[in-house]
Amino acid sequence: DIAPVCEGAVQHVASKRFEIGGTDLTNLFAQELKKSNPSVNIDISDVERLKEQYACCTEDQSAFEAIASTCQPETHTLPDGQVITIEKERYIVGEALFQPSILGLEDYGIVHQLITSVSNVASEYQKQLLENTMLCGGTVSMTGFEDRFQREANLSASAIRPTLVKAPEYMPEDLARHSAWLGGAILAKVVFPQNQHVTKGDYDETGPSIVHKKCF
Repeated sequence: DIAPVCEGAVQHVASKRFEIGGTDLTNLFAQELKKSNPSVNIDISDVERLKEQYACCTEDQSAFEAIASTCQPETHTLPDGQVITIEKERYIVGEALFQPSILGLEDYGIVHQLITSVSNVASEYQKQLLENTMLCGGTVSMTGFEDRFQREANLSASAIRPTLVKAPEYMPEDLARHSAWLGGAILAKVVFPQNQHVTKGDYDETGPSIVHKKCF
């Protein structure tokens, strides 16, 4: 999801749902690998790991279109001993974020969606949002994704050009992957009334029924 937050409040009127997630990309990768390795049966959990290891983004669409003739194949041995070849499939996964048509979706890419979202926010907040754009989720860890995102943003015809900000150095390296959970944990700690949450100790002592005592 693309969610502009101004003065601590999500601007729902400007929020947009980007219809591509990690599961969609994993399934796409599985389909593409099957095309090039028809005799190999790959478990979806193996595909997920392969995606995390190999998937990447080219610097722009032109580079992606040229990759079919320049991509060097790599071989990978699966846990069960089967060997697969990975070529342009690794780039198709990343490109789908910028060209949803690869997944059969008639929609704009992620950069255009973000720009549209910010343009629907009151003008006095737009600069602040643009200077504090953060990417979250495991997919943003894909090699080359942030560079491609920023490049497309800089080349956009729109006057609105977001600038990505990095997480503080003291935050864990895998912050992007777990940022939604971490944000919820922080919110639960500092915002919710202290008598309306369940600690692990409470749950261990009472079990699921504790929610009826603490949360209603």
